[in-house]
Parts: sequence; C-alpha cells; structure tokens
Amino acid sequence: MIPSTETGFWRIDMPRLILIYASMGRAPGRKFVRSWQQEPLAMGVLAALTPAEWEVVFFDDRVEAIDYSLQADLVGISIETYSAKRGYQIAAKFRKNGVPVIFGGYHATLCPDEAIEHADSVCVGEAESLWQGILDDALHSRLAKRYKGVTVNPLKDIPVDRSLFAGKRYLKLSLIETGRGCPFKCNFCSINAFYKSTYRRRSIADIIKEVSAVENKYIFFVDDNFTGDIASARELFREVKQYRKRWMTQLSVAGLTDRDFVQEMAASGCIAVLIGFESLDGLNLNSMNKSVNRLDEFSRILSNLREVGIFVYGTFVFGYPHDTADLYGRTVAFAQEEKMFIAAFNHLVPFPGTALYRELEAAGKMRYDKWWLSDEYYFGEVPFKPETMTAKEVEERCLLARKQFYSIPSIMRRALDGKCNCGSARNILTYVQINHMLRKEVTEKRGVRLGFREGTNAT
Repeated sequence: MIPSTETGFWRIDMPRLILIYASMGRAPGRKFVRSWQQEPLAMGVLAALTPAEWEVVFFDDRVEAIDYSLQADLVGISIETYSAKRGYQIAAKFRKNGVPVIFGGYHATLCPDEAIEHADSVCVGEAESLWQGILDDALHSRLAKRYKGVTVNPLKDIPVDRSLFAGKRYLKLSLIETGRGCPFKCNFCSINAFYKSTYRRRSIADIIKEVSAVENKYIFFVDDNFTGDIASARELFREVKQYRKRWMTQLSVAGLTDRDFVQEMAASGCIAVLIGFESLDGLNLNSMNKSVNRLDEFSRILSNLREVGIFVYGTFVFGYPHDTADLYGRTVAFAQEEKMFIAAFNHLVPFPGTALYRELEAAGKMRYDKWWLSDEYYFGEVPFKPETMTAKEVEERCLLARKQFYSIPSIMRRALDGKCNCGSARNILTYVQINHMLRKEVTEKRGVRLGFREGTNAT
C-alpha cells in the first residue's frame, strides 16, 4: 500500500513497480540524444517475471521524460558505466520522494560498493532467480542492501513482456537472446568481467519458440559471441530458416573463414553481422588477449560475407601501446577497400571491473578518478594516458577516421558493391539511410557530458 500523489489518498490497490533504463545524458539544448535505440531486453524480462498483481510502469530515459511524481513500492534502474551518473541522479529524485530504489545491470554488478551509495539496494549479477523475492521484500519494507544473483545454467524459459515497449520509438526489430557471455578473455571487455569468461547457450527449441512468437520480420539475436558454439549456431540456422525472418547478430571471427558456414548463415536469413576486428596491428591484438583474430584471415572473412550479401559492421579500437600515426589511416582505408557497410573507429575505454582498468589504474595512467562520475569528462574523451601519443591526439585521430569513413565520397565508393551494400533497391535505401544517420552522429554525441546538469532543459 503506497500513498498516491495522484489522488491525495492512500492507495489500496495493486503495488507499483517502476522500471527505468537510464540514458547517457543530454546534449545542451536538445531534449534527447537520438540514435538507433533498440528495445532494452532486460527490462522486458524483469516485467515478465513480475507477478501479475503488480502494476509495471516503464520509462526509457533515452526517448521519453520520466514522471517523478509517481509513487511506487520500488524503482528498478538499469545502469551501464556511461549511464551510471544519470542513473544516480534519477535515483536521488525518487528517493527524495520516499520511493526505494534498486540498481542492476553491468555497472551495478562491477561497482556494487559505489552503486549502493546512491540507492537502497543493488542486484549483483543476473536477477532472474531473485526478482520475485526482491519485489516481496520491497513490498514488506525489508529490502536488503545487496542481492547476489545465481547464474542460471542452462539458459531456458526466459520470458519477455514486449508490451512494455509499445508506443516507444525503437528500431523495428525484436531482440532475442541466444546466449550469454563469451569464452574469450579480451582485457578491455566488461562482458568478460561480468560473466567471468563463461559462455552459455539457450536450447534451439527455446530460441525457436520465441522466434515463432515475435511479430517483427527483423530480429537481432542478442549474443556477445554468436559463434561461441559453432555446432549450435548451425543447428539454429536450419531451424530458423523456415520462419523467413531477416536477422542480424554480433560475433567473433570464429567460423567465418568457412564458406559453407557463411552460406548457411545467409540462407537462414542473416542480413548483417557486427564483428570486432579491433586492430590491424598483430601486437595490439596480442596485448588485448584477442589472438583469435588473425590479420591474414580478415580479407577472406569479409569476402565470404560480401559474396552472400551479408552486411558487415566492423569495429576498431585505438589507444593501444603499438598504435602508430599511420595505423588510423590504414584502418580507414582497409574498411573502405573491403566495402564495409558501416564501421566504428573508437578509442579504448577502460571500464571499471576489467583487467585493462586495473592495469592502467595500477600504473597511474588514468586521467580521472572514476571518469564516469566526473563533471569534466565528456563523451569521446580518452580517460587514460596512451603510450604512443597524447589522449587528445587519440581522440582527434578517431574523430578524423570517422569523418573520412562517413564522408560523401567514401559512402559513394562503398556503395559500388553490387553483391551486398547496394545489391538491391532495398539494400540501397537501407545503406543510404544508415550511413547518413551515422554521418550526422559523428559530431552529434561528441562533447556530451555524462548525466544531466542543473540549469539545462534536462529533467
């Protein structure tokens, strides 16, 4: 039973849960930072696990304003490192009104001692096994300071309440989880830190049950390494093909030198993949513990994917010890020559809880104490001291790489790929729309401070 500011009387009907997906922040003078927002799948899972007697209200801070006047029995806020500061600001407003707040997500798990300073409770790890108990504790005013989730293995029966996303401005595709974690040990990866280098796969029957239930023609298979289990991936290709869905995912290079494997992917409906190539320098790949990436295989992998019409989103990271001044230009040229559909040229980010962060902190190379909470840090800034050039030089070179790749001449040159990027009228439209959007985004987010600042139009 909670007091209602809507009526001025005590409510005696169903308890209320407010779920919030925190944003990174706002650009000055802009209501929202628009990008290609996807449905936050974890919010749908929590909503589905919430007992029917609870009212669930969901706010996606990236696309809509939050109603702080609502009273609730519990507010659950999902935070990542870039959105932690904003999440803490949201929590403070609800707690000021006497509403208890619990944090969950990657950042809350990797920095629980920090998160609890801004909330009544923190959920560490996966919440599925704990969620109904947490709600019951909140309802009876006995919320614990910390809950530690039990790893669910095997992954099965993961419910998703997609009605939560109705009426919000998301990409028109459904997210379906196929696995969690990654077996590799890349030193920069928060996924590795969260899941301790483990990988779990849902059963094919469980995945297909969800595929058959979603209405969207387009699906994003949420998996930090879709090819973490090649045999399982092949079985999924065979089963998903009958539903005539068009799907995309993110994966490692594992299996992609096998033309038959790539052809099976395409035949099952795969239209796009995100691949972390990371670097064109072998010493850099070794230093990040990503020896699975072999430079001599990159072109063959990309050729295999282009041949069957699968779009490639290639990602590259700079700021490693073996970077040279010419590496940036060579990387852009490589992405252009290989006709990548889109690409990202980002600086290295030391996320708390990762091996990389611990190494840089121990060496005294961090430029901020908790950069994600600093009032001075801005999106696109390099928060550590690189070895071969200054932080500002790395930032500017990454920006130049993006500008070069998304320049009009570059977009036109990459369009000259009849098999893939512009292989059909639909492909041409998609290619132009997405490249135009990312061309605008090159400078749109740059310089945005994390969280909201007093005196802006943010709430």
